Amino acid sequence: MPYSAPSSPRSLRLLAVLAAGALAACASQAPSPTPAAPAGGAAVAGGPAAPPSNAGVAPGVATPKSGVARVAAPSEVRTRNAVFKLAGFDELPGWQQDDLRAGWGAFRNSCEALRKRDEWREICDASQRVPAADTAAMRGFFESRFSLLRILNTDASREGDITGYFEPLLDGQRQRSAVYDVPVLGVPRDLYTIDWSRVPKAQRRGVIAVRPDGNQLVVLPAPQAGSYAMDLRRFELDDRDRRLRVRLTGSGATARAEPYYTRGELEALNLPQDIGAPVLAWVADGLALYAMQVQGSGRIRMPDGSVLRVQYAEQNGHPFKPLRVAAVKSTKVVTRGTGAAAEQPQEFVLEDEAVADEAPVVTRGKAVPAVPATPSRSPSRASDSLVDQLLGGAKAPAAASAKAPARVTQGRLVSDPSYVFFKPVTDRPAAEGPQGALGVPLTAGRSVAVDPRVTPLGYPVFLSAPAPSGSAIQVQRLVFAQDTGGAIRGAVRADYFWGFGSEAGQNARSTKHRGQMWVLLPTAEAKRLSSNRIVTRGGAVSSDVEAGQCLVADGDFCSEVD
Repeated sequence: MPYSAPSSPRSLRLLAVLAAGALAACASQAPSPTPAAPAGGAAVAGGPAAPPSNAGVAPGVATPKSGVARVAAPSEVRTRNAVFKLAGFDELPGWQQDDLRAGWGAFRNSCEALRKRDEWREICDASQRVPAADTAAMRGFFESRFSLLRILNTDASREGDITGYFEPLLDGQRQRSAVYDVPVLGVPRDLYTIDWSRVPKAQRRGVIAVRPDGNQLVVLPAPQAGSYAMDLRRFELDDRDRRLRVRLTGSGATARAEPYYTRGELEALNLPQDIGAPVLAWVADGLALYAMQVQGSGRIRMPDGSVLRVQYAEQNGHPFKPLRVAAVKSTKVVTRGTGAAAEQPQEFVLEDEAVADEAPVVTRGKAVPAVPATPSRSPSRASDSLVDQLLGGAKAPAAASAKAPARVTQGRLVSDPSYVFFKPVTDRPAAEGPQGALGVPLTAGRSVAVDPRVTPLGYPVFLSAPAPSGSAIQVQRLVFAQDTGGAIRGAVRADYFWGFGSEAGQNARSTKHRGQMWVLLPTAEAKRLSSNRIVTRGGAVSSDVEAGQCLVADGDFCSEVD
């Protein structure tokens, strides 16, 4: 996706507070002059700078300096969605032990998108001079060119939910049959979008006139021939996703721009004909397709052994309200598999989230119940069971509640109004992950989905998520914010990408951690913005500075909306 340099004055002021606050704190609290920090770095307040070490640093890479300005009361920046505090790299649990070579490719992927910004171009160019096998040089690279900010929730608490997701495998075929009769749909031709932030503020809770321009809707100053009336009171104006999904109905005086179909309305139509959507493939189980929609991407194995990769292209604009697996019981939802064990149908019951007590299973970005794991299935098997698709390689949990669960068949998927449309991926190497929201391929173990209102997409993030009780999965490493997700909302919130296949699915299912997050902000970016210097003594934000929406604004994922 195209990126633009941050342009919001409010965001510039907030970042100016961050950078200038550190400098002001150093000047006011250091008992004696400190030696100048190396180029691109920041001095440590309260004493002389630590002697630099050149060991392992590549030519052309600045000498590393651990951390940014540290004072008794750390400088702080607040947005409407999070709190950011200056920190030092030596505070990161596991920073010195992390093998950064495993994430260097993910960082270079981020650079492909971010180098279009002035403050990132030098960083990305310098990264090409870092030896690919030198972890110490990579660590020095990050320490010398980035300032570290701890991400806190709006109540200043440090921990949040860390979950996992993966790329699932389904069986399917190109042609519809009695068995393979569930369509994997591309973007419908009757789906239009409009950016509500372009609507004048005074008109956002009323009726506006629009006309189609391709698959975009253009706001008109007044109704005219061929225009459609659009009542914005029927839509949720989400400050994270400003695009509304719309369908056009009627003509003349009855021409209307309505919210696009819900999942239930889509299921009631004659798909795909009624919406003019291309069919990418046909699969056997609606629940397996639903699981892939939740994950946002997947692979579909054809009868001849070929694999079609698909990824998120668009959605219907309705909120994500996931279903929960409640128990292994008899329903009309039957899984199909191979081998002796799979000859017996595996059946289970679903509940609506509103009435269920158990944690959701198929939902990306949500916790899942602890259940006994089954042996991993190889992607080369002729078929994976539906339960494996939903649980990432584990069987559905046994009944855990004395309350009789609401019996739900496949048709009850309509209770989740959201619906995801896919697009084919034809030129992606098999070992490469799906494309995330940043527009670059995800890297297993090094890519995360975040809330872009808090964590700028593409930026490095240090994630510390110790293993919870009963789990062997621990995540303490440098990762990169390269994706988003409908359930990924909040400050300390991340969805960890585990990769493809059954083992990745098992790990994703087991990732329900409480963790902490830090974001690495380019020091050059902070310095460039520090000229405003609207800070009080010690780096506090002036009372006349209104908290903005974004830490770093960009035109695609977070911008200040009046």
